[in-house]
Amino acid sequence: MQVRVDALDRSFTGKVVRFTRDVNFETRTMETEVDVENRDLSIDPGMYANTQLLLNHADNVLTIPVEALVLRGNKDMVYVLDSQNHVHQRAVEVGLRGSQLAEIKSGLAEGERVIVGGQEKYQEGERVTPVVEPRRVRDVTRDAGSTIDLHDDGGEQ
Repeated sequence: MQVRVDALDRSFTGKVVRFTRDVNFETRTMETEVDVENRDLSIDPGMYANTQLLLNHADNVLTIPVEALVLRGNKDMVYVLDSQNHVHQRAVEVGLRGSQLAEIKSGLAEGERVIVGGQEKYQEGERVTPVVEPRRVRDVTRDAGSTIDLHDDGGEQ
């Protein structure tokens, strides 16, 4: 994981060595210990640090906004628009699911348009006038007020 010590204006690579498994459900946090190389003793006890933990990563995958997913029974569904702007419900297989994007493993092709939010308002086969919204293609979640750079000490990303 990346550990950023703002007081030193440096980032370090650390490794999670222990965690409590005792999750505070109000704050969604748990105590975690991270070992960081500190040969030059520049990190002093009591210094604050920000961290970035990569939980999972996927490149070059089809993603949609999580708001486009609808759970019907135990199946993930999306509402897709055909070339004549008719609504169709379609089952999809979801892979990684982030806070904003979900990977689609099957059931949807690149370039197909999906309805994001308010899907209960639409009926199968209904013709609509879509409003296209550009969306992010990355899903990186950071806490408000956090500062982290994605570069290690050598400046590599």
